[in-house]
Amino acid sequence: MSKKVVIGVSKLLAVFAVVFVSTASLFAIHRPEIPAELKK
Repeated sequence: MSKKVVIGVSKLLAVFAVVFVSTASLFAIHRPEIPAELKK
């Protein structure tokens, strides 16, 4: 029984890690750069 629980928790952590990495990379890619004119 405990082995099934460990497998389930590891699967949840793996899914969470994939979602976190994919959303973080999408945010980094789609983050707009500030034009030089606006920095003045």
